Amino acid sequence: MSLDSALTTHFLLEALALAVATGLYFYLRQRSGRPPFPVEVIFWLICGTLFGAWFGSKLVVLLESLTRPLSEDFWLRLIAGGKSTIGAILGGWAGIELVKRRLQLRTQTGEFFVYPLAVGTAIARIGCFTAGLEDQTHGIATGLPWGVDFGDGMARHPAQLYEAAFVLLLAIGLHRGARRRGWEHGLLFRHYVTGYLAFRLAVEFIKPREVWLYGLSATQVICAAALAWLWFWREVAPRRED
Repeated sequence: MSLDSALTTHFLLEALALAVATGLYFYLRQRSGRPPFPVEVIFWLICGTLFGAWFGSKLVVLLESLTRPLSEDFWLRLIAGGKSTIGAILGGWAGIELVKRRLQLRTQTGEFFVYPLAVGTAIARIGCFTAGLEDQTHGIATGLPWGVDFGDGMARHPAQLYEAAFVLLLAIGLHRGARRRGWEHGLLFRHYVTGYLAFRLAVEFIKPREVWLYGLSATQVICAAALAWLWFWREVAPRRED
């Protein structure tokens, strides 16, 4: 596959991921039987999610770039194409929570994002896989039989496919856990984010990376910090309130 063809396939799969995730979200929301939000509330929730995801995605890319000299067209490239799944998830979550606080909305919405996120991420990562080395999401060299040559004559970990498989298995496992244990609204989403952050923290060790702090890349530091915050929110904060 030529580079232009691979990049086109990547773009189409990312567009498909967005379309499928959006459609699945509204389908699950409607199927739940919960009363819909007013149009104005939906508008602000969408704005908060999209802006938060955009800002978080760009911020993580910027932090990752601090370990190397910036090119002359860096800012243009950052605005036009720089993106990070970790930043988008955390930024989107922060954005929607800020909007909910501003609107004094106490309804939990996170559980409707889990399956769209998992399916969308899996499709998008397959797109990253088709882009090969250009996307910079591949793994390091490996001697394992499923190593993939992305065009440079070296067998590498197909880290993109690892992630696609993981998020789908994580969503399936959480779905079964939620049905068996009757988790409250919102808990499913926090479990998904926790599992995804832990996976990204681990899988970055088999991907080309630049050490940023304490032997970790910028993405790993952000994942570790977010995991620590989630643990504090779940374990320590409730005790202080009590």
